[in-house]
Amino acid sequence: MSDVSVKVEIAGGLYPLKVKSEDERNVKQAVELINRKISEFERTYGVKDKKDILAMVALQLVSELQKEKQTAEKELSTLKHVLADVEQMLVKHQSDIKETEE
Repeated sequence: MSDVSVKVEIAGGLYPLKVKSEDERNVKQAVELINRKISEFERTYGVKDKKDILAMVALQLVSELQKEKQTAEKELSTLKHVLADVEQMLVKHQSDIKETEE
């Protein structure tokens, strides 16, 4: 896929970006999320300094990402164990079939 140029607005600043065309929608959704979080922090905490707000938004979003990553890693580990168990059952089942054929 090719790169596309997009301009995004975050916290009142305009930023030109080049992104892969397949990533454009994701980038725009991320920008919407960031701006929504900025508005929430401005309303909730009355903070006016954009640098402080951006730092708090970054912390919150990265914390959520870390939590999601840990959850995904736990689920992947569980699935690997289940798959290993299934593989063992299949090996045993194949062995049992061979024994009954003999």
